[in-house]
Amino acid sequence: MTASRAYATTVTVGTGPIGIAFDSHLNEMFVTNPRSNMVSVIPDSGASANTVIKTISVGMGPYGVVFDPHLNEIFVANWGSGTVSVIPDSGASANTVAKTITVGTGALGVVFDSHLNEIFVANWGSGTVSVIPDSGVFANTVIKTINVGTGPYGVVFDPHLNEILVANWGSGTGNTLSVISDASNNVIATISVGTGPDAAVFDPYLNETFVTNWGSDTVSVISEAPNKVTATITVGTGPVGLAYDSRLKEIFVTNSGYGTGNTVSVIADSGASANTVIKTITVGTGPDAIGFDSHLNELFVTNWGSGTGNTLSVISDASNNVIATITAGP
Repeated sequence: MTASRAYATTVTVGTGPIGIAFDSHLNEMFVTNPRSNMVSVIPDSGASANTVIKTISVGMGPYGVVFDPHLNEIFVANWGSGTVSVIPDSGASANTVAKTITVGTGALGVVFDSHLNEIFVANWGSGTVSVIPDSGVFANTVIKTINVGTGPYGVVFDPHLNEILVANWGSGTGNTLSVISDASNNVIATISVGTGPDAAVFDPYLNETFVTNWGSDTVSVISEAPNKVTATITVGTGPVGLAYDSRLKEIFVTNSGYGTGNTVSVIADSGASANTVIKTITVGTGPDAIGFDSHLNELFVTNWGSGTGNTLSVISDASNNVIATITAGP
């Protein structure tokens, strides 16, 4: 049974919320706020539901964030300082930065490799990916730096083939997806996608990767068995973030631009409506990252823009409607 939910009227987080990750250990959301250089922690239920229970100072310009279920830690990529902050969610160091790791220039995307218990960090300015074990002799140190395309941004792990896929946004060798084997930490394939690939998400039901193309207003669907684009889906203006809903086997896409932006597109991965937009949901201004809460079957959207931005929109996957808005601070 899905847990019941109580809503707070206003929750103060940081300004310009961008990244979001769901901590399945404690059923909490971790939200990066690059304008205030901090991370907000928000439980999804219980007495403190939809309230910030902790604000954590991290590096400059925190952006991507990921939950490591092996050690119950949160890894935050700090774009401005080229570092990664490591935050335990419990224990003596709970909700504090226990370690700061230097990576490449402009750290943006971050993902957890559940096969080897490693963190992969996309470094926009360096055109590289840093590989960091979460434990062992080399815990929390960079053991490999991998050259990828220009402007690596989003990064996702494919647990079926134990590969990491990196969206390269920039010109030159950008507009591609680099495929990295975690066995060798080398690029084994490069896939051409749309213009300005931003985020990527893996669909474990069909073993496909979905990539947002900000400049093309599309989503590319990539089959892992010949590493090529098998479908291109038109969504709203300026698609950025992606999340996979494991309950309904749907992909949620944030559209950040003007016109048909400030929305979330819902895409079915199979059935009669496979790879088509089945619903468009209006959210706040400048939606960016989106995270799926598997505890309550809800989607949390970070809206970083002005006006109706500086909020989090909460969407029920049962109705595909916004059921709560969490207001950010000044």
